[in-house]
Amino acid sequence: MSREDDIRNAAARRRNILFLTERFLADYGFHQTSESLKNEARLPTDTYELCDNIDLDSIYLEYASYYHLKFGKYPKIVRKLKPNVNTELDMKRKPKSKCRLTAATTNAAQTEMPPAESLTIPGDLELIVTKVEMVKAGVEGAEAGGIIIPVAATNGENNRNETLTRLREIEHLTIADGLLSQQDWQNLADLVKTTIMRDVLKLSWADMCGNASAVDIVKEAVVTPLKYPQLFANGLRPWKSVLLHGPPGSGKTMLAKILYAETREQVTFFNVTSSIVVSKWRGESEKIMRILFHMAVKYSPSIIFFDEIEGLTSSRDRPSDHESSKRFKNELLQLLDGMEQQMGGVFVLASSNLPWDIDDAFLRRFEKKLLVQLPNPVERAILIGKQLPILLTVSKEQMELLVRISEQFTGDEIRLACKEISMQMVRRVTRADKHTTKTEQEVPLQQAFEQIKPLSVKLMKRHQIWQEEHSS
Repeated sequence: MSREDDIRNAAARRRNILFLTERFLADYGFHQTSESLKNEARLPTDTYELCDNIDLDSIYLEYASYYHLKFGKYPKIVRKLKPNVNTELDMKRKPKSKCRLTAATTNAAQTEMPPAESLTIPGDLELIVTKVEMVKAGVEGAEAGGIIIPVAATNGENNRNETLTRLREIEHLTIADGLLSQQDWQNLADLVKTTIMRDVLKLSWADMCGNASAVDIVKEAVVTPLKYPQLFANGLRPWKSVLLHGPPGSGKTMLAKILYAETREQVTFFNVTSSIVVSKWRGESEKIMRILFHMAVKYSPSIIFFDEIEGLTSSRDRPSDHESSKRFKNELLQLLDGMEQQMGGVFVLASSNLPWDIDDAFLRRFEKKLLVQLPNPVERAILIGKQLPILLTVSKEQMELLVRISEQFTGDEIRLACKEISMQMVRRVTRADKHTTKTEQEVPLQQAFEQIKPLSVKLMKRHQIWQEEHSS
């Protein structure tokens, strides 16, 4: 390795240590020291920032575990000073008090101070006040021979009026509005805008077969306030958050798609995925969530849809969770909890295949927890009739057989079975040998349904038990 590489690595190592130290000071409340370190060390904060998966505390823990594994004991980082050295240092570090009135300072003050007639000092007012107290009182200090004398501020009234004006401006300005004026927050806002759905989906409520209770709750939360806003003018608020759970393929995402298609011209729909909100940079995930909810309020009425939300809201007491994951979950909890007061016009819809993995604090935020049921025989017959090819004629006996075979099937599994039937018809049309018998030309409907193995038999029982324990 050349000397230039050594110098470059040393500079990078020094820069990384300074960034770690600055972040450690900021996290533990030493904000002034952190700012002083950034200014004195001239940290390139406009070019670099600390990664989200590293901090000084984790480095210390890793070093301690490595040292214990290698030497059989934990390292000593600090040690006590000897008593004599400690005393000497205390003597050297002991600050010289300038607030005591000595005879010399009193004499100097008497010689240098203006006549008593020119000062108007209340009888109980101390002659020594700190600069902090003077700022709070709105006065300026004038030193005379070691004595700080309060003098009435000439511009106190003007400063007070400016402070009141600034407070009024801050009252009407939310935090997110101020942050969006910065370039880095604006870049994150552009990223959040990509989650807004603009596609045209030709779906309607008639396409949702079954689950009437879930459909009614979703309509009460979104559609009813749009059609009848006068019903919610006297303090009544619609449902602000709903959790849909059920086996995979039961229709949770389908319900969200239909809701978007039915309200596309009236509601802003945010389709949030983990790839958008999870970032490797420290603190960026929390910023994205805050901007997401802020934009949802800005473009209200709006819907925020979290698909497979258990990946973002797992239990917070897991030892494997990183500190950044806990911060992200705490931020999301605060945003969800503050929706009723600060985020009117925002509806949160979430779906989950594993609701038992969601943290209890997040479950409390969802006002409604709905189980998306499997289709009953009548609904299965309707689904099969819609999904089968148009040119295929099915007798009543065949339909009853397919309905019986498809028991415990989800809507998506019925779709797959019907798709297999359609593909069999395509294969027969494109087959090279056209000299086939009539029996061979018949499509085996029963075989297409029997080859589907439903995955929801065990999962549905667990979902039903969970719904009985957490129903709302």
